[in-house]
Amino acid sequence: MSTMAPMTQPAAGRGERLYPPRASRIYWHLTCLRRAIEEVIGEFLPAERPSGRLVDYGCGNMPYRPLFEPRLDEYIGCDFPGNEAADRIIFDRDRAPVDDGAADFVLSTQVLEHVAEPAAYLAECRRMLGADGRLILSTHGIWRYHPDPRDYWRWTSEGLRKAVAEAGFEVVRFRGIMGEAAIGMQLWQDEAIQHMHPRVARVFSTAMQYLIERVDRRYDPARRDASASVFLLVARPD
Repeated sequence: MSTMAPMTQPAAGRGERLYPPRASRIYWHLTCLRRAIEEVIGEFLPAERPSGRLVDYGCGNMPYRPLFEPRLDEYIGCDFPGNEAADRIIFDRDRAPVDDGAADFVLSTQVLEHVAEPAAYLAECRRMLGADGRLILSTHGIWRYHPDPRDYWRWTSEGLRKAVAEAGFEVVRFRGIMGEAAIGMQLWQDEAIQHMHPRVARVFSTAMQYLIERVDRRYDPARRDASASVFLLVARPD
């Protein structure tokens, strides 16, 4: 069975995800995700001794490569034919072009919800990792439908932990990004701007993202970890 769906949009055309403009309709979502990834990098990839090989599995345009690459010996972006940015192309849909246990890190950002067979995808992540490796994975909890070309899944915090554990991992870090109050505002914003002129939508989304940020900053972190728009986890082979 295929683990991932092929790309339909060129990687270079996927927008600025690392440092989004304030007018972006997902400014706060992307900013929080980047900051959470930066925290993971600071904890698990020491700056004083860059080392290791990271496989970005289903890499897209690799927005987080500039954050990881200075801490590594090698960064390998893997994706299907059609991604001109990928370092290695996945021709066998069931297997990445990486040897068993060859990766110190596997990075998967916003891929799992697009995967037809999540268990097979996670098993492939496990295969690529060495015994002391780490899986760094983010995926959606509560979010709007966004096919690319398919959008199959949403996860609860408990369900995601269970799926990762069943693939042979132990979760060592788990964080929710954007709590329920901010999610409600985000979903309403995304529906409303579809009916606006682009110039009006830009002003509206800028104002909404400011409000979403203010609300989310006041949200209880424990509640956010339990129910969020995005979950980011780090896991090691069990």
